[in-house]
Amino acid sequence: MIDIPHIVEIFQIWPIIGLVVALGLVLMSSIFIEGRASKYFLLAVVWIGLGVAILSAVKLFSLTNIPTAVRDTQELFATNLISGSIIFDKIFLFMTVFLSVFLGGVLVLSVSLWRKPAWEWPVYLCLLLGSLVGMILLSSTRHMIFFAVAFELASMPSYVLVGFRKFNAKSAEGSAKYVVFGAVASAIMMYGISLLYGLTGSFDFQEIALSLSGGEVQVTKMMALVCLLVGVAFKISLVPAHFWCPDAFEAAGADVGAWLSVASKSAAIVALARFVQFLTLSGNDQFNHYVVLALTVLAIVTMTVANLSAYWQTSVKRLLAYSSIAHAGYIVCGLAVISGTAGLGAVIAYILVYLLMNLGAFGVAGLIERETGSDDLTRFRGLGTRNPWLAGVMMVFLFSLVGLPPLAGFAAKWILLSVLWQNGLTILVCAILLNTMLSLFYYMRIARAMYFESADQADLPLGGAAMILVTVCAAGLLVLFIGWGVLNQFSANLAQANLEWLFRGVFSGHPFGSWIALSAGV
Repeated sequence: MIDIPHIVEIFQIWPIIGLVVALGLVLMSSIFIEGRASKYFLLAVVWIGLGVAILSAVKLFSLTNIPTAVRDTQELFATNLISGSIIFDKIFLFMTVFLSVFLGGVLVLSVSLWRKPAWEWPVYLCLLLGSLVGMILLSSTRHMIFFAVAFELASMPSYVLVGFRKFNAKSAEGSAKYVVFGAVASAIMMYGISLLYGLTGSFDFQEIALSLSGGEVQVTKMMALVCLLVGVAFKISLVPAHFWCPDAFEAAGADVGAWLSVASKSAAIVALARFVQFLTLSGNDQFNHYVVLALTVLAIVTMTVANLSAYWQTSVKRLLAYSSIAHAGYIVCGLAVISGTAGLGAVIAYILVYLLMNLGAFGVAGLIERETGSDDLTRFRGLGTRNPWLAGVMMVFLFSLVGLPPLAGFAAKWILLSVLWQNGLTILVCAILLNTMLSLFYYMRIARAMYFESADQADLPLGGAAMILVTVCAAGLLVLFIGWGVLNQFSANLAQANLEWLFRGVFSGHPFGSWIALSAGV
């Protein structure tokens, strides 16, 4: 049963409330304001809503640094919101800021790349805001029903966004495939949730984890977890639930492709990390061995299939789609580190860098598509002479996606590899290094087209907000490499705070809570 939220809980979910209010204002404003001016007014409403969400999350983040005893005495926070459905911790606040800032960047691309009529903007902005709210909630829940609702709230607007270019045949095809795959994945996931409820009698992550991970490993338990994983794998686009991804990214605009490649995957990965954390902290050695084995196999298969499939792509957006699948495989490797906080810290560091890499790369692909009518690899020929600056920032993104110094992509991979090595997961270290070598070939196909193939088109003078955005992303990759230590420390602190929340708000009442805390290093 979900009780009426306390005033403290409403204060804690103020970032979500701000986004929902902005969504409502966009809908209402579109009724009263028409014409060209409505586009800019609606964009201003969305920007204000994002600003409120970001500032309130940052304020709440600073309040979480107050000593626990003082916070409890003053009743500043409830550990679990909405009757234990939402996890309130620093990762929840981080994901709110992370996804809201990213949506701001996507909106810059949308304004620069899309020539939509004024009446389409309210629908488009509401879809983006709706999916943003769903993704934040997806990454911050500990209740299966809430998880399913957030999953659909994040997914359904995405289906429409992929097919938003209504008069484009590829857009319709990509959206149809996305919907079909999504419906099947959701159905299997809901069956898994029903099985978990039947086996455990609860929808709470903690109760499910304690029930499943105790005793012998049973086929029914594993079947339920696999069904649940199908839905999460669809959102992350892990093999074999990845087939929708290249078609959807190629069909969508570059801004929507960037949104799905980063936001959707990041939210689902954090949700998966939370569930794995619940399972393994309360599980025995045999159960945890199977969890690590499943994640290891899934990660290796995903990165290998994606990198090999990218070799034959001629559409740059489609190539970047396979690249995003491969990076999802890399990130999942961090979840296989089930002891301590290092694995989750490496995941957080990676998705921070991943935001800049993918937003910039999709931004460049979108600019080329806007000016030439296609994102085909041939349209990048001679870009080094046609627009040296755009070609230069694209090289920064390509080198960072590979993981070469002196860029943040190298720092993110090094943090991940060092964590895997320290925890004895040598096979994952070797798999990532091998797949990094494989990926070098198809990323350099774009570089070769830009610098070593003759230009068959006129010069490409570009400017405006999109060019500023991709330049900022490229500069951010250099800055994060220089501030490598700060990045690592920040992500490690987030992961540590998350583990402390678990034992203060969840496992404190568990019979073996003190033993679990000691084994996890809390």
